[in-house]
Amino acid sequence: MENGEVLPIFKGVRYFGNELQNNSTDAPKKKIDCYYSLRLVPEYMKPQMVLPSILKRNIIKQVNWGYAIHLDGTASIDEYLEGQFKSKYRSIIRRYVKRLEHCFPIRYELFYGEIDEDIYYFVMDSLRQMIVHRFGQRQETHKEFHRWQDLVKETYQKILDKDASLFVIYDGEHPIQISLNYHFDKILFSAISSYDIDYAKFGLGHIEIYKQLQWCIENGHCVYEMGVGGMDYKRRWSNTIYQYQHHIIYPENRPLAKLFASIEINRVKLKEYLKSKNVNELIYRVKDRIVKKKAAQNGTDLNVVNIAAVDTSISIKEYDELKNLKSEARFLKKYLYDFLYSKVENIDDVSVLQSQKDSKNFIFKGKSAAQHLEFEK
Repeated sequence: MENGEVLPIFKGVRYFGNELQNNSTDAPKKKIDCYYSLRLVPEYMKPQMVLPSILKRNIIKQVNWGYAIHLDGTASIDEYLEGQFKSKYRSIIRRYVKRLEHCFPIRYELFYGEIDEDIYYFVMDSLRQMIVHRFGQRQETHKEFHRWQDLVKETYQKILDKDASLFVIYDGEHPIQISLNYHFDKILFSAISSYDIDYAKFGLGHIEIYKQLQWCIENGHCVYEMGVGGMDYKRRWSNTIYQYQHHIIYPENRPLAKLFASIEINRVKLKEYLKSKNVNELIYRVKDRIVKKKAAQNGTDLNVVNIAAVDTSISIKEYDELKNLKSEARFLKKYLYDFLYSKVENIDDVSVLQSQKDSKNFIFKGKSAAQHLEFEK
């Protein structure tokens, strides 16, 4: 899906009643000298081979499970929510959207087919920073981060060619959630996404899916693909859970290609066996333990010791207003945004006050609510 192309050994691909034909002029007619190893092929995708009488296909089921949303003629996002969720969870998702839009000057952009180059590099760097902060918070490593520079170099043209897109949620001019997607015919595949952890209370992951599903419905896409990994939010949203396959295709009349394909088949089978025994997770756990150890050694966050309603005995006159959290008290942003969410306040109506006597003592004062915070001395 990342390349958005049908390989020349296939005359087309079928999925959910759709068929994408391969119109490539270099599709092979008589001779294929090599083998193809195709990993993470969704079970619902059925590639149609050009030369089935010559080519042999070995399909190995992978341990990985995938999650997708098949829209199947869904007329609106509200229709999908009605069919997928009970009323309580529908209310939660809609609350996330309404609360975010009430608290901040929110806008949504999906860059598909065109994007200014400066905006592109700004958004991609913002996504990188989000991943660094998010995985730093979780004390884990991102599995795709090793190839980030190559990803940045190749994705700009893919967006222009409509093989990829960038979905961005902005708070004013500041990106707070970004999703890098790939497009294959009528499938949108959400490949890499992250968000500003200060806005965690607002359920940005759910809002991302909500808004992108809305876009898919309005733009004729029939599948929203969430890929591998059984995270809770994927299980909740998906109506199509499938097993991945690994296809190894080779010409039976080419001994050398057949030999290499046989080696590859055994390699993939061994890899899937080890994955079934969670050997790969053991490797990631060892890496993450190293990351967590370094994070613990370098940790500098302040710990909040008290969050409560403002005591009537506290005199506001003994507090000064902070005008710029980014330079004066960056660590307060998460607590401020949590306050906005829980008290349904708009960011423009809230003052952040710092005690004149104790620099680790603060008050958030909004239109209808106020909150007192104390941090470790």
